[in-house]
Amino acid sequence: MIAGPLLLLTIPLVMAGIVYVLLRWASLSALLAVGTALALGIAVVTLPLDQPVHFWGERQIAMGEAVTFLGRELVLEQADRMAMAFLFLTAAGIFFLAWRVTPHSLLSPMGLGLLSLLSGALLIRPLIYAVLLIEIAAALSIFALQAEGQPPTRGGLRYLTFTTMALPGVLVTNWLLERYVLTPDEVGLLNAAAALLAVSFALLLGVVPFHTWVPAVAGDSVPLAGTFVLTISNGAAWFLLLDFLETYPWLNTHPYFGSLFSTAGLAMVVVGGLLAPAQRRLGALMGYSALVDSGGALVALGMHSRLGLTLALLSLLVRPFGLALMATGLSGLRARNGDDDSFDALRGLGWKAPWSTAVLVFGGLSVAGLPVSAGFTWRWSLCRALMPSSPGAALLLLLAGVGAMAGVWRGLSALLVRPRPPEGNRFPRVTPEGWLTAAVAIVAILACVGVGLFPQVLAPLAARLAETYTFLAP
Repeated sequence: MIAGPLLLLTIPLVMAGIVYVLLRWASLSALLAVGTALALGIAVVTLPLDQPVHFWGERQIAMGEAVTFLGRELVLEQADRMAMAFLFLTAAGIFFLAWRVTPHSLLSPMGLGLLSLLSGALLIRPLIYAVLLIEIAAALSIFALQAEGQPPTRGGLRYLTFTTMALPGVLVTNWLLERYVLTPDEVGLLNAAAALLAVSFALLLGVVPFHTWVPAVAGDSVPLAGTFVLTISNGAAWFLLLDFLETYPWLNTHPYFGSLFSTAGLAMVVVGGLLAPAQRRLGALMGYSALVDSGGALVALGMHSRLGLTLALLSLLVRPFGLALMATGLSGLRARNGDDDSFDALRGLGWKAPWSTAVLVFGGLSVAGLPVSAGFTWRWSLCRALMPSSPGAALLLLLAGVGAMAGVWRGLSALLVRPRPPEGNRFPRVTPEGWLTAAVAIVAILACVGVGLFPQVLAPLAARLAETYTFLAP
């Protein structure tokens, strides 16, 4: 009998090596990466936990069987199934888009390796070791974030630095909790542990003032690799936070629980909403727009209710649609402009790269939370939920969306300026995008718009995922 958790760790690692060897054959390596992530994402939610499944003769797979690895237990629980399905299926979509815009980058093999580490972070018990696996994943992600033949990016190094800074707080928290078991009268130990956990997850999630790695990752890295970090790696940190809240109920009953999350989220919303329209590079604009999105999710969790948790989880499910589309468009525009994404350098390029421009704009619509986009499905619901009790927070969230869209509009205005003949050989020759790139762009746009028009596709999934957590009342 083969334990399911072990397969979820080993298969991505093995396939990462195979994809790396076959990287020169872009279509084949992309097919293997997409197929692996897609198959594991489907398997983790369809195979039962309570009984083994027969395959290939007498062999059996037991998804719910716990595994002991190096003295630590790996166990797949109900809440982890949906979380891991999100990681794998989102990765499959990013690998599919990378097939056309960055076919020979290290994103596919490194991404599969990251999936193995992040899966281990969600499976391992006790939770203290999960942060260590996320730290290793942050170190590995540097190779995916940097372009071929280029040194490590500033964003990747910042991301690794802030993730490393989060590790000591969790380690000390574990020591404090062990002391509290021996001396339960010292309530101050719980307050100190809560404070350390708050700082640690603020570093992991990019909460203001620890947010500088977010726009840096989006601005100077391989765009789709940056999206992988901002959606999948960041999503794993989110699910780890929920696991901590589920494992330690005293965190949920802390008197500052709601106000802490709401204040941190609003700070991110305000900073992102103010700085997004002031950017003059598309990559940085994407990063600050993502900051607004993450801040809204924290505000939703700060509602301290099952509805707020559902909206926060829904934001995680729809975030990849907007960021992946923006990254796809950004990659196409950079490839045709000497890797320069400044507004001045992009003037008029929209006429020569219409599909890259289209996916960039639709992605910006989604991240800003505008109607007929995936991001609208949760942003409007959050504003409606906040309006009776916190109208100021709802107004700030709406204004931040307007700020993000203003930045996208400024970028679109530069892209659609009528091009002038280039002087000398200032810019490389622009190659046509081709029908295959157009087909991929159309599929991605239709997926984003489809989720916006039919929110019942993902909203029930977020509600069912929220029901697996018991630390909040209905």
